[in-house]
Amino acid sequence: MASYKQIKKGNWKVTISLGTDPVTHKRMRVIKQGFKTKKEAEQFAINYENEVNKGLISPTKQDILLKDFILDWFNNHKVLSIGVTTKNHYISRIKTYIIPLLGSYKVAEIDTLTIQKFYNHLLTKNPPLKPSSAKKVIETLNNCLSYAKKIKLISYIPSDIETIKIEKPKIEYWNQKELKFFLNEIKDTYLYFPTLIIAMTGLRVAELCGLKWSDIDYKKGYLNVNRQVIRDESTHNLIIQDTLKTNKSKRAISLPKILINEFRTRQSSYDNFIILSRNEEVCNPRNISMEFKRIVSKYKELPQITIHGLRHTHATILILNGENIKVVSDRLGHKDVTTTLNTYTHIMDKMKDNTAYLLDTIFNK
Repeated sequence: MASYKQIKKGNWKVTISLGTDPVTHKRMRVIKQGFKTKKEAEQFAINYENEVNKGLISPTKQDILLKDFILDWFNNHKVLSIGVTTKNHYISRIKTYIIPLLGSYKVAEIDTLTIQKFYNHLLTKNPPLKPSSAKKVIETLNNCLSYAKKIKLISYIPSDIETIKIEKPKIEYWNQKELKFFLNEIKDTYLYFPTLIIAMTGLRVAELCGLKWSDIDYKKGYLNVNRQVIRDESTHNLIIQDTLKTNKSKRAISLPKILINEFRTRQSSYDNFIILSRNEEVCNPRNISMEFKRIVSKYKELPQITIHGLRHTHATILILNGENIKVVSDRLGHKDVTTTLNTYTHIMDKMKDNTAYLLDTIFNK
């Protein structure tokens, strides 16, 4: 049985009585608000009661708080399918934003209006989150609520909200001339070797730090990507893991002669890591990234790219020189070609200008 109350104009509340919990003997009820009209509230009550009667949702779980549910979901379910870096991101979003602002809500009481207000707050608080960061927080909440629906704690996922369109970040990269200039400038420094490897292979910096000499197949001229080194932000320890970013990240990359020769010159023990710290220990990817940023900042004539920009530089140079996009995608370890196409749209647009010239060249022979 349901009762209705108009809180203010355009905001109706419904209270649905569901009898007594057979275990706790407490009265069970669901309270929802944010309906624009009484008719919308009535329709929600009818649909909800029908789903209870059909066994699609369980009325005995209606008092579970989000702060308890989301931690249980994360620690006992989600954490089993994600890597260390992703785990730390989830923990940060849950403990920094979701629990402080929504944790006291009962899971069954959270509606679309509540999540919309939560999202709006993330964008307007001081300091505000970037739209891309706010989107990640909502995605984390949505994943949790999807599980709640799966176990019949809720009947629908209330996270279909109005969001700000996220502008695609501009890809930062160097052209061939800029890359050659920088490599020449740092030729005799510690940074030269890691910079050359990423520039010639398109590796992620975590993959670079995970390379061992045993990963090089000199006979075939390939480098096998099998592991990465990441820093666990919760413990500050370096972790060597064979779980990579995507299922396509474990890959074989063909090597240019300039890099093969460099490898032969520097080859050490078969099981050693190729890139070590200055103390001859496992290298922290963050340290290489910071070192790269520091050295690049000295050359004001160069675009101020990050070390990840070297990966973009590698891909951009290949694409502009006519390499097949599928080959580039496999080389980068992207999940699929669509990811590559979406990432390098700016390059594909540049190549359109050359299409007419190519046609003239082909048909005027």
